[in-house]
Order: sequence, then C-alpha cells, then structure tokens
Amino acid sequence: MDRLDDLIQLAPSQWCQLFFLLSAGLIIVIQALPKDVRSALMNYGARRPPGADQKQAQSQSQSQTTIWALLAKLTEFGQVPHSWFLHFYIVSVSLSGFWAWQYIQKGSLMRSVVLLQDRNGGPSMELGQVYVAWLLMAMQGLRRLYESLYVSKHGKSPMWVVHWALGLVYYTTMSLSVWIEGSGAIHESWVSLPQGKLLTSSMALPVALYAMAFYKQNQCHQYLASLEKYTLPDDGWFRFIVCPHYTCECLLYLALSRVAAPPGQLFNKSILFGLIFVAVNLGATASGTKKWYAEKFGTDKVANRWCMVPFVF
Repeated sequence: MDRLDDLIQLAPSQWCQLFFLLSAGLIIVIQALPKDVRSALMNYGARRPPGADQKQAQSQSQSQTTIWALLAKLTEFGQVPHSWFLHFYIVSVSLSGFWAWQYIQKGSLMRSVVLLQDRNGGPSMELGQVYVAWLLMAMQGLRRLYESLYVSKHGKSPMWVVHWALGLVYYTTMSLSVWIEGSGAIHESWVSLPQGKLLTSSMALPVALYAMAFYKQNQCHQYLASLEKYTLPDDGWFRFIVCPHYTCECLLYLALSRVAAPPGQLFNKSILFGLIFVAVNLGATASGTKKWYAEKFGTDKVANRWCMVPFVF
C-alpha cells in the first residue's frame, strides 16, 4: 500500500521518466528472447516483409510449431503499414502546438500539470530554456513530418500495432518532458513579467550540436530515399555506421537534454531518460539492420561498420 501511495505522489516529470525507463527495459527483455520470438516482436520494414510470419512458422521444427503458431497469431493481430510512422510526427507537432496554446492561454490542463510538478519542489529550468527546448522539439517534429510526407519511400512492409502504439505514447510523453521541469518558471511567468535573459551563452554548444544532428539526419534520410529498394547504403557516414540517422536522433535528444538542464544539473533528467529509451530502441533496430545487411549483402560489406555509436556499438 505504501508503494502505491509513493507512485501516486510521483511528480509528472517522474512519471515521464518511469515510462521511458520501463519501455527501455521492455526492449532489453525482448532482446534476451530467442531469435525467432525476438524477430516476431521487433522486426518491421525491410526486415519484416509481408508474409514473413507465415514463412517462419513453416520453417520451425515440429516441437516448436505450437509455440510459434501462437506467437505468430499474436503478432499478426493488428498489423499496420510501416507508413503509419507518419502518425508519430503528426502527434508530435500537434502536441507542440497544443502546449504552446495552453501556455499562452494559461490553460487548465497545463496549469494542473504545472502545479503538480511544483508541489514536488526541485530546481526549475529558466523560462528561456523552456522556449528554446519547445522550439527545438517542434522543429524536429515538423522536419520529420515533412520527410515522412515528401521524402521517405514507404513500402508495404508491416509493423505490429504495439510498435505504433508505443511510438504514439513516446511522442506524447516527450512533448511533456521538454517543458515539465520548467514548471516553476512557467508558473512565475503567469503571475509576473519574465525576468532575466531568455537566451544564454550556455545554450550555444548544445544548440550547435542540435543543428549539426538536425542537418545530418535530414541528409541521411534524403540519401536513403534516393536509393533503389533494399540497396546497401555506402555514402557519407554510412561508410562507417550502419544507421547514422539513428546516431543523429540520439545526438538531437542529447542536445535537448543539455539545453533544458535546470540550474545545477548537467542534463534534463526527463529528456535524458527519453534518450535512454531512444538509444535502446534504435540500438536494437540498428543491430538487427546490420545482421540483415550481412545476410543480404555479405558479412564483409558491414564487418567494419559500427551499428550506431562509433567506437562503442
């Protein structure tokens, strides 16, 4: 009962962190499962072409058929097109706009969340940090929305509906995480005129990192879209990293967590926990992509490439 009370008393920022941590833990647990089970739960896009579940089910030994059949049925339920990734960025952009409107209007929902966060104390981001973090998140959402509509080539390969649902919850939670630790500054700005500078010199380096990763990720997506279907990427960062666009995604959130760090802290914890989930999730996908490349194009073609993080992974 005491533990339940402790959960109820968690601040909104801690709920965000808990979601990111549990989601990352789920991905790690899935990676520890047998290969066939892991593939059924995690693979999508080129690594999960239409009919893949049925083909794998037929290839199982007699002793595994029942287990695989049950799992195949589970993962076949609610298959959605890979192109539904578009929904993630619609949600991200919409919520960036929604929270901006709530702030301007002093909306009841944002006010309730702000008061709940303030009740738990702790240092608050400066108001300028809130503005910049919100703007950078909105820019990322807008660019990814544009790319999904006009750049990316979406095939007919499916993904499990659970992937889609998790992505929607992730972007919903991240839209809250970019400003939640600035609740004190937000509340203060509602009752008096903002004081101090909105922009500080400490933002320069993380904003520069964000700009570099923002540009490079777009460049990677443009390049991938220019390739013929299922071609091995071998230009630019792709010569050294299997999924450099994932590397850029991690750098974007690292920069955001630094931009939004409350006074006395190196990073914004809520965004940093979001980065942990992103790194685990995309790391698992990058690892699977490298294995798929090795099977399709030969191990020697990708043997000297890092999956996602140079010199580490």
